[in-house]
Amino acid sequence: MSDHTPTLAGHVLRVSLAALAVFAAVPSLAQQVQDIAPAATQPPLIALPAAGQKPVPASSTASPPVVAEVDLGQAGAVAAGASPAPMPQGVAARAAAAARDSGTPASSNQAAPTPKAKPATKNANRAAASSGAAAPSDRPGVERAVFNRQPVRVGLPVQRERLITLPGPAALHVPADIESVARVEAIDRTIYVTALVPFAKIRIVAELIDGGRQIPLDLVANAQTSGASAELEVFLDRSGSREASVGAAAATEAGPPAADMVELTRFASRMLYAPRRLATTRPGISQVQVSTKPVPGLVRGGLVETVPLGQWRSAGLYVTAVRVTNKSTQPFELPLEHLRGRWLAVTAQHGRIGPAGSETDTTALYLICDRAFDACL
Repeated sequence: MSDHTPTLAGHVLRVSLAALAVFAAVPSLAQQVQDIAPAATQPPLIALPAAGQKPVPASSTASPPVVAEVDLGQAGAVAAGASPAPMPQGVAARAAAAARDSGTPASSNQAAPTPKAKPATKNANRAAASSGAAAPSDRPGVERAVFNRQPVRVGLPVQRERLITLPGPAALHVPADIESVARVEAIDRTIYVTALVPFAKIRIVAELIDGGRQIPLDLVANAQTSGASAELEVFLDRSGSREASVGAAAATEAGPPAADMVELTRFASRMLYAPRRLATTRPGISQVQVSTKPVPGLVRGGLVETVPLGQWRSAGLYVTAVRVTNKSTQPFELPLEHLRGRWLAVTAQHGRIGPAGSETDTTALYLICDRAFDACL
């Protein structure tokens, strides 16, 4: 017991000294604590105005709010020195840009000489008459051009209207953005064109309403075209089309091959019994008018009614479709060899018809002759 007492007393003494050291350090720790109360300069929260009270405008002396710039990708492009991709341009815009790049001025003091109008010749008058257009006039300031497959070049002065006279009324096919460089209007057979700015070649197409022939026109406006005439008359080259017309006329005279008796009979039967989508015309067979009044006595030996329904012709042959209706209460066999008239061939849709009032009391006869129906009776 006595052996452990000094050791325990020493341990208690050391603990007491450590506690005193801690209490001695408390004032220094307290000095390191800071006040976390709101600063006097902190901006107040935004308060909504009371009911019936107008909002108070912000003071002009207040500092503006700090707004960070949002990078949408343009910053990197500017830093790299890259420019945004250009928007796609239309035909007219590209033509105007080409004129600007070439340095073409809008006007020139030294205008190109006005082309002297050539007197109209007899051949030109004849060509204009054959094309349906008015004969070219001899008045000055009129330029003439003949379209023969090659596009017609149309020079335009800037800010001055020019007339283009076509062989006939036409519909125009122009680029979608043509209005940005030129004003184009079509009335009847005349096109009114005004170049608003210089531009390189722009192609428009005039489609003639009568016949559908297309005439390409290459419009251009620059310093060289500032002295263009007030009007341009376009004619069609009839030399090549005349040969084609002669060939077409010869083919028309020859005509398609004629139909024989069998083909004529089948055609007439199809026109009566086939669906409407199959009852179409055929080259070489034309319809001929025929009276649709009943023909008494056409079928000998039977109480029937016969009415012509239609007649067609191919070359020197005629086929007539005749409706036959039984008026008797007894079935009837059609005696094809006892028909009245002079027929080259006779065919019946049905050889036997049922009694009157039944579903089978009507049929058709196809009579072929080398003359019209009335002349063969």
